[in-house]
Amino acid sequence: MKPRIVLMANNIDEVGGAQRVVHVIAQGLAGRGYAVDLVGVTPFEPRHEFIANPGFRRFTLMDRTWPPPPTSDLRLARYLLPSYRRRQAERSGLANQAAQALTKVLDDGPRGIIVTAQLWAMETVARTAHDGWSVIGQYHSSFEAAAGGRDLARSIELYRDVDLVTLLTPADATAFQRAGLNSTRWLPNPLAFWPDKAADPAPDGVLTYLGRFSAEKGVRFLIDAWGEIAPTHPTWRLRLIGSGPDEAALRAQAAQVEGTIEFLPPVTDAMAALRDASIVVLPSLTEGLPLVMAEAMAWGLPVVATDCSAGVRLLSEDGRAARIVPRGNAGALAGAVAGLMENSHERARLGASARVSVAKYKLDSVLDLWESMFEDVLR
Repeated sequence: MKPRIVLMANNIDEVGGAQRVVHVIAQGLAGRGYAVDLVGVTPFEPRHEFIANPGFRRFTLMDRTWPPPPTSDLRLARYLLPSYRRRQAERSGLANQAAQALTKVLDDGPRGIIVTAQLWAMETVARTAHDGWSVIGQYHSSFEAAAGGRDLARSIELYRDVDLVTLLTPADATAFQRAGLNSTRWLPNPLAFWPDKAADPAPDGVLTYLGRFSAEKGVRFLIDAWGEIAPTHPTWRLRLIGSGPDEAALRAQAAQVEGTIEFLPPVTDAMAALRDASIVVLPSLTEGLPLVMAEAMAWGLPVVATDCSAGVRLLSEDGRAARIVPRGNAGALAGAVAGLMENSHERARLGASARVSVAKYKLDSVLDLWESMFEDVLR
């Protein structure tokens, strides 16, 4: 009999890569006969429906969003002791609510395997009685990103006693093991789709970025690079798809740059958005195993990405399946992008190589790895 699977994320409603992955995995496992519960710690507004007719149950543990939207009062809260204490009490109360709600979910069926896709989800599991459950912890960024902030210490503390920890690349699995996690393996994210054939390149020249408008994504370097490229490539345009805290600053920066720059809102259909690209660019300062990069490659599109993680290097096959440039370097980014813009044959060659290289990340292949992992954990 197949085990019941409780798959958890910080939230399951946002239009984001982590949310898309857990929905794809939940539906895929349900299609293979597993009883799957997909659980988010906090709600998120607006709520996005990833799958019209899910084969799994959905739960959200908190009754309101945490953290709340930033306000002047919240920014000053730590300096205003009564307000700060109220916020801390609210957080503690919501954490207890989440633990109680998770207990009800776990009790509503047989015991099996809990998979926490993010650290906050694991914090909730740690507060909840889960005797008799196997636990698999996951981390969806790179070791470098974790070590550069507080996530490394958090992940080691939270995942020290779980049955298994999965990372996105072999290099990250080894690095986390050396840092103190004893049972690690690498498990890539699946492609959410596999086109039957490669995309037809956009005839009018579209350089595309799809992702969050935040500092770690490096979009400001892409706009700087575009300022170098655009004057000599007037038939091309830069398309930036997404939203985030840096949007106003990026729009102001773009207004000072020659050439056409389009800002489009976040999309729920990444497949369609990428299909219309000529070249896809990831100018990030940090990544895990970037899903947008893999999906662009599945379309047979040429990709230029920064050397910001073991996941980027894995997908690019060390530069054979995608162009890799130093991060935070607008000049290097401009040179690599312009070189592809000026050479349609090289774009076609690189795109064909990209499509072949990411075929191993098709959903069925990755689900086979999940099932093998379940067997190992339950042995």
